[in-house]
Amino acid sequence: MSKKGKHSKEKENKFKTHYKILIIIVSILVIMGGIILCTIAINNKNDKNKESEKNIEAGMEESIETSATEMAEIEEPIIEETVDTNIEVRINEIMTKNNLDENNFFFFYYNLEEKKYYFYNENTYFTAASAIKVPVAMLYYDKIEAGEITLSDTLLYHSDDYEAGGGSTAASYKVEERIPLSYLLEQTIVNSDNTALNILIGNIGYRKCKEELTKYSDTELPEDFYTSNISNVSYYYDVLQYLYQNAEKYSELISYMKRSSGGIYLKANLPQYEVAHKYGSYDGYVHDYGIIYGKNTYLVGVFTKGIQNASDLIADIGKQVVECAEAEAPTTENTNIVSSQEKNQTEETNKTNEDNVANKIETGE
Repeated sequence: MSKKGKHSKEKENKFKTHYKILIIIVSILVIMGGIILCTIAINNKNDKNKESEKNIEAGMEESIETSATEMAEIEEPIIEETVDTNIEVRINEIMTKNNLDENNFFFFYYNLEEKKYYFYNENTYFTAASAIKVPVAMLYYDKIEAGEITLSDTLLYHSDDYEAGGGSTAASYKVEERIPLSYLLEQTIVNSDNTALNILIGNIGYRKCKEELTKYSDTELPEDFYTSNISNVSYYYDVLQYLYQNAEKYSELISYMKRSSGGIYLKANLPQYEVAHKYGSYDGYVHDYGIIYGKNTYLVGVFTKGIQNASDLIADIGKQVVECAEAEAPTTENTNIVSSQEKNQTEETNKTNEDNVANKIETGE
């Protein structure tokens, strides 16, 4: 074979070798490209799946929130406050029968669950008598909660704090002795102890105390409110609402109010109900206001001026108001209705309180 033929054969072999290498390289690139494209496609699919899952979750959350909102709207319908015309009619009948008018009668009623109310003569001012004892006690429970004082703290009994009336403060302590706050609060509410009240007010200062009492009501009060013991239905309704709405803070005070007066005034004709109340009697003014726990919860206040047998009238109004309200209230289990056994257990305590209250003239100052 000639050199020229041999050289050509070598070139052909080199070309074939290069060609094979090129084919291998191209094949590798094609395979790698396919792998890359597959990876990209898989990632895109995963991203789409994740986005789809997020959308589904968001949709479910929105659906759950919407359902919860709708359920809340169904379960807690908005109840508008309305005048209770049945109570209005009943009170008008009582007023006609007993010759009551705007000169001698003041009244409020509020059904807390149904938001029905009726007020009569709510803006006329009168001597509040011992009705003031509840908001004064509330001031002290506020101070206890704020850490300013404790129930074990003692207050000084001054000679000008003495005042005749119920309770045992004056009989149990001597002037210039210090008396535990816990004792003074209990006597003020349970036995309507005027001396105990005077010590509580004197410890703050009369004017300052009356100024602090305004925080329980939005009622616009005259200057005389700050210098004497006058008020109106609007103020004492607000006080009772505030007390009820903050019942946990005032739980001890409410328990004292349930023990107050035994079976007289609003309690007299409602022995099967719990009644947390405070009565007052001074210079012809006789009042009682409180919380009556029935099928629903009722705030009731009856304030009178110069009415004979006013305590009996208050008892009758309490009974008729509850009967009227309960007639239309839904039937539910009432854990606040007092059983015969419970009534018997408290009979001795009630008798003691009745003896303290009967025929007693008291002030609210």
